[in-house]
Amino acid sequence: MEKKILYINKKDADKLRGLRNLALIRKIKILTAAEEELSTLPEEAELLKFIGFSSQEVGSFLLDLRKLGIRVDLKCMETENNRNWSLAELYKELQEEHEYMTKGQQRRAEES
Repeated sequence: MEKKILYINKKDADKLRGLRNLALIRKIKILTAAEEELSTLPEEAELLKFIGFSSQEVGSFLLDLRKLGIRVDLKCMETENNRNWSLAELYKELQEEHEYMTKGQQRRAEES
C-alpha cells in the first residue's frame, strides 16, 4: 500500500515546509484537503493523518520530525473507523483525545 499523509496547518509555513521536505525525501505522497473542508476547521487547526503506515513507520517519521524540531499534537493513523470522517469530525476527535491524554499526564506528574 502506498504511504500517504494528510497534513493540515494553516498558520506555520516553516513547519509545513519541513514536513513536506521530509515526506518528499521518504517518497511519501502528500494529500491536500478540499477548500470546503478546510474552511470547517479553526484557523489554528493542525493535524497529521498517516495512511498506509505501520506503527513502526509512524514512529520513525515522528522521530525524524522531532529531530527537525517539528511537533504535531493532533495526529492519527487512518483506520476503518476514521477513514470516512470529515476533517471537522477528525479534528474534534483528535482534540478531545489529546486533551484527555494531556490531563492524564498532568495527574500522573502531580501524583509522583
